[in-house]
Amino acid sequence: NPVPFAIADGWAPASPLNVPREYPGLARLPDGRILAVTGHPLGGQSLSSAEIYDPARDLWPATGSLHVPRNGVGPEGLMVLPTGGVLIAGGGTGNRSADEVEVFDPESETWALMAAMNEARSNHTMTLLGDGRVLVTGGIDWTTDRVLDSAEIFDPGTEIWTKLALLTGPRTNHCAVLLNSGLVLIAGGAAQADVAGELASAEIFDPESGTFRTTGAMREARRAFRLVVLPDGRPMAIGGARGPLNGRSNELARVEVFDPATETWSEAAPLREGRWGPTATVLRNGTVLVTGGMYGRVGRRRSVEIYDPAQN
Repeated sequence: NPVPFAIADGWAPASPLNVPREYPGLARLPDGRILAVTGHPLGGQSLSSAEIYDPARDLWPATGSLHVPRNGVGPEGLMVLPTGGVLIAGGGTGNRSADEVEVFDPESETWALMAAMNEARSNHTMTLLGDGRVLVTGGIDWTTDRVLDSAEIFDPGTEIWTKLALLTGPRTNHCAVLLNSGLVLIAGGAAQADVAGELASAEIFDPESGTFRTTGAMREARRAFRLVVLPDGRPMAIGGARGPLNGRSNELARVEVFDPATETWSEAAPLREGRWGPTATVLRNGTVLVTGGMYGRVGRRRSVEIYDPAQN
């Protein structure tokens, strides 16, 4: 549905959320509405409330609440299943990582508890595979501060989690995307909690064999970056950070592109402003919209950039 306040090449205010949400989980429902859930308006507080944005009315009516309050899920922490339901798995709850799993039914606007993951984890990745299953990789267990090298798959048909072979190494705050071939590219992140330890390494998951193998490493080690797939099928790594989380993080402007044919990375035009934790969205015309993000430890960007793949 068209947004009633949309204007050409510019920004217009929309109705605010009912609840402040840092790092919310977001999902576009099959009918075009946007589900927002989780977050922490105050440090360490987890939220169970949820709301749905209605573009036709520019409103955020409340919807069914989670069974388990959560935070730290992030924009990619919700997965829309082929059935139309929305999967949420893990994240933080209170002072621990969660293993609890829930699915949202857009018709009844309620959450149902599913079988728990084999391992509690936060700051992990979730990737929808070509056959409708969901791949979960890595993350961190905040109870022990252990960065995970484990992975598992959720089958929505059986509602069962299956353990997989281990990743090539532990990683959290990393990225994963589905390639046109059906393989999954997993890249970057960090191997340690709260200290420098960013990774340039990357690996490939093969859903048929259920195994991970090393692929070409990125040119820049990075965490808290974004990985999007360009219209020609190449994944692009955008921005990110290096440095300890409890000190000054060095925001990155470097951008690089992965070639699935050669499994190598090449430089692309850098961002005009380095940033970590931004959003990155491939628009209908093939350009990439990058918004916001952070610099240093607490600096926030309001700037917006657009990347044109045709012109680099």
